[in-house]
Amino acid sequence: MDLRAVKTKIGSVKNITEITAALETFSALKMKKTQKRFNETKEFRLAMARILKRLGTALKNNESIYLEQREVKKVLFCVVASDRGFCGPFNSNILKFSNKQISLVREKYPQAEIEIMPIGKKSIRYFKKHKENVKREYFGVGEFFNYEETKEIADFLVTSFASKDYDRIYFLYNNFISSFMQKPRCVDLFPLNKSIVESFIEKEEEKDEKIEHLLEPTRERILNEVVHEFILYLIYQFILSANTAEHSARMLAMRNASDNASDILGELKLEYNKARQQHITNEVSEISSTKEAME
Repeated sequence: MDLRAVKTKIGSVKNITEITAALETFSALKMKKTQKRFNETKEFRLAMARILKRLGTALKNNESIYLEQREVKKVLFCVVASDRGFCGPFNSNILKFSNKQISLVREKYPQAEIEIMPIGKKSIRYFKKHKENVKREYFGVGEFFNYEETKEIADFLVTSFASKDYDRIYFLYNNFISSFMQKPRCVDLFPLNKSIVESFIEKEEEKDEKIEHLLEPTRERILNEVVHEFILYLIYQFILSANTAEHSARMLAMRNASDNASDILGELKLEYNKARQQHITNEVSEISSTKEAME
């Protein structure tokens, strides 16, 4: 191979390595930031879940509009993906998973109308391309960090169910498990059920406290307000978890890209050295031949 061409390729691969290394570092910093906020806000969600658990009788008796079981005529799927790529299978995993969940619901409720609320440009593009019923969309949430930034989405979901615009709402996102693992998750958000509440309470807290509470003004009003706040913070936590998973996936993808680029760089350098050696050998041979001819 031409020495100049190999040298050009080496320069290009070095530039790619620098870019992927920078993106890896940047993603790692973002992941730590969102993970820290997720852990900081976790305690409030747990406190709300404890209160709801103590109102267990009300949960069983469906004494709230957010617990109301209705005939399923209209279903909403909220699917969270990223705005940008370079994050490995992060987007493909959640989009394939959402397709399966949507198909299951269509089988279960064949007469129901299904709407999609994509969150993230990759999700928006995917569902519009597949001609799904998309009437509301959000993007930019991959950079959301504060509670106020997710409140518009959460308020819409809570209000939509309370006003009976939808009979069931599902929230799908990539759940952050560790820096090396993210798993797609589907949460049956509305109607809220007791199992969702209990899934967010630590195991060591599962002992039933037989304490009677005097509730004023009414059990239903208190329950509605507590459930409302619980759902708002729950959606905030879901989005934080999805954001952490996105940054983690991008960090790993960029690390793998850097490793691959380093391997390619090593091969190109070896090829360059071989080509250079061959070039030198050819020049020495030509000089020797010329010398012999002159003698």
